[in-house]
Amino acid sequence: MDQATRYLQQLKLPPRVVCRKLRGKLENRLKHDLGRLRAQLFGIDLSDAAFLRALDDRFTTAQGFLDHLAAGERPRFFLESSRRHEFVEAIRSVCPDAAPLTIFAADQVCDHVFDLLGSGPTHMGDKIDWHVDFKTGHRFNPRRYYTDVRPASYPGGYDIKVPWELSRCQHFVRLGQAYWILGDEKYALEFVAQVGDWIASNPWPWGVNWACTMDVAIRVVNWLWGYHFFRDSQSLSDKFRLVFYKSMLIHGRHIWRNLENKGSFTNNHYLADLVGLIYLGILCPEFKEAAEWREFGLRELWREMPKQVYSDGVTFEASVAYHRLTTELFLSPILLCRLNSIPVPAEEMARLGKMLEFIMYYTKPDGTVPLLGDADNGCLCRLAAWAVPEREWLDHRYLLAIGGVLLCRNDFAQAAGDQWQEAVWLLGQEAKDFREEIEREGLLPLQLGSRDFVDSGFYVIRDNGLYAIVDAGWNGQGGNGGHAHNDTLSFELYLDGQTWLLDPGTYTYTADYEARHRFRSTAMHNILQVDDEEQNQCVARKPFEMSEDARPVVNRWEISDKSVVLVAEHRGYSRLANPVVHRREFQLNKATKRLSIIDYIFGTGRHNIKATWVLPREIEALIYPSEVILKNKQGTSLVISWHDHAVVHIEMIDISPSYGSLKKANLLSLTKPMYDCGSPEPWVIAIHVE
Repeated sequence: MDQATRYLQQLKLPPRVVCRKLRGKLENRLKHDLGRLRAQLFGIDLSDAAFLRALDDRFTTAQGFLDHLAAGERPRFFLESSRRHEFVEAIRSVCPDAAPLTIFAADQVCDHVFDLLGSGPTHMGDKIDWHVDFKTGHRFNPRRYYTDVRPASYPGGYDIKVPWELSRCQHFVRLGQAYWILGDEKYALEFVAQVGDWIASNPWPWGVNWACTMDVAIRVVNWLWGYHFFRDSQSLSDKFRLVFYKSMLIHGRHIWRNLENKGSFTNNHYLADLVGLIYLGILCPEFKEAAEWREFGLRELWREMPKQVYSDGVTFEASVAYHRLTTELFLSPILLCRLNSIPVPAEEMARLGKMLEFIMYYTKPDGTVPLLGDADNGCLCRLAAWAVPEREWLDHRYLLAIGGVLLCRNDFAQAAGDQWQEAVWLLGQEAKDFREEIEREGLLPLQLGSRDFVDSGFYVIRDNGLYAIVDAGWNGQGGNGGHAHNDTLSFELYLDGQTWLLDPGTYTYTADYEARHRFRSTAMHNILQVDDEEQNQCVARKPFEMSEDARPVVNRWEISDKSVVLVAEHRGYSRLANPVVHRREFQLNKATKRLSIIDYIFGTGRHNIKATWVLPREIEALIYPSEVILKNKQGTSLVISWHDHAVVHIEMIDISPSYGSLKKANLLSLTKPMYDCGSPEPWVIAIHVE
């Protein structure tokens, strides 16, 4: 989709469309009101008889179904108990540090200690409260009908994502991995206890943990992962299996009835819904609805890929972290289809390859990623145990390892570095063999060059150890901008083993509306701001909306043997009484290893112009009358210079490396009050990497 098309989508909707949307909302409201009344009057419970009616006609008794589970042929899953030794040995061989980290994490789960969304390790007590935001203490009413549950209203105060994150049950994987490594039944018993307690504490359709279909679907995937780890354990009784599969049926029906495809566009939420249906449809074929769920889920997933992923392979969410999530949401069901000989269209496989290419190019030389756009620690499964917890959200290379095996791409496997835990748990010996083959071939270190991703507007400049990524794209989500930040022409810069200019991250959503607004604001990015205005209009009370004002244009993008040049501008300040245009140029001279970043302001009238840069704390700033010299401990210098008088200021600020967590950084600002933007000599700020 080109920029003009995306812009036209923002024009006022015709009356008939408005009426249709209003009618749909009223019909949806009526459906939920009737559902609430029915649940209040009659209760909702899935009896054994009702469950049997939901199974195919082979089963006349619950015991017959249970006997089938024990003896019948099952659809293939990533884990096969007959290959347990192979998986464990592959993990020990490929990732020698993984086993002790996994066991420690599983023991924490057994002790009900959770570290979620920046909480730090928190003990939840002997009995887990699945309805509480344990970071603030706010408890959601477990008897509230699921459609009536809402996030905190402005200005915030608690975070609905905390109970959702806990109830995704991604920690079940860690219990299963420890069980396979050690064979200790305590992990199986903990899995059984937590599943039983969750079901008893969260009867459908009541409470916060049924409110978001996406989270219901992610829970399905992780419960099925847990079940397959423990499938042959003596701790799983027939009674438990019956309760478990009843709950899977309830989960599937809830997803089916509450698909998140009712608005003006679909996004990652709908993808997760589809993945949940696909997992149930493939792995629970005994359900009469399973075939319909599977066929619908796959058909819609293939339709969504060209809608949500540009032809350059980048998700339309305008966010690096959400690109990671979206890639998982396509990659996981594709792998499950591959196991079960379900064909995947060639076009979707090709676009998946492009999605992985974007990950390869946006990854910095140290393996971390830039934080452009929103980041909420979202993922489908958490298969890797991390020595440094924060690294889990900043390192996406595990997807390259998986993609390398799936697509037979040596470059992906090389770029994956040492991040092979998830690939081994998904692909077993196949992943181990592929990695060893790459090592035997003795390939030269992967040297990535500069790359443009035109449809999404991301540009990556690379030369040996120098790296910069520039956001010159539109707001995403067809202009809704839900996960975009006010960062048009902002960038991250990496050099000499560290990041010099940072993106501030996201920190939070509805727990604190003002903090949410601050972290996505123009003033918190490596960009110019005019008259304290936002590039794209947005307000704190609408945390997932942003107007499409900047409309960036790339004037020049050239790569040659000698240089790389990017020239782009935006018109986010054209709405001012005296409009101005911001133009930014990136020029890399490969021979001298010199990168220059030059800013221009064109327009009319006098304006307050402020340029800001977010610096890591370890970078030293030396301030002089017409320049600032930035130095790191290795002696590398970065020089910021300007024409005429300017006010320079450095202050300590909070940035967020992952959702819910904060650390300190420095904000360097350069201000020119009442600058005449119509002067013959346009104001220039230049950054030179020496």
